[in-house]
Amino acid sequence: MADVNFAIDLISNTQERMTHRVRKFGFGDGYEQIAADGINTRLVEYDLTTRPLKAADANTIRTALDQAAVGDYLLCTLDPFSTIQRRYRLKDSSYTRQFLVQTSDANATTQRESYEIYQFTLVEAYAN
Repeated sequence: MADVNFAIDLISNTQERMTHRVRKFGFGDGYEQIAADGINTRLVEYDLTTRPLKAADANTIRTALDQAAVGDYLLCTLDPFSTIQRRYRLKDSSYTRQFLVQTSDANATTQRESYEIYQFTLVEAYAN
């Protein structure tokens, strides 16, 4: 497993989701105890959507995502959520790729240009 430098200045939309891992124990009278589950209990996820990408940019992102899907870390900075470079994993080792084809004029006979949009979720490898 290696770190893959991942430049993601091509992002269209980003959403941060933060959860905490806790243990709950309930008693029969309605009383409940809640405690942190371990040392690093905070889990931070980022849902990302790229802007429409041409073939060269799409190939670069696809290669990095494929490497992260099989165990590598993505090393990147997610402005404005973090200003320092952090390690991320690809959630569920999956991503979605959508194809867009540019509309053509009625008399156009040349190949129409196509674009790709990627949607994926990054999980911060170590949240503190």
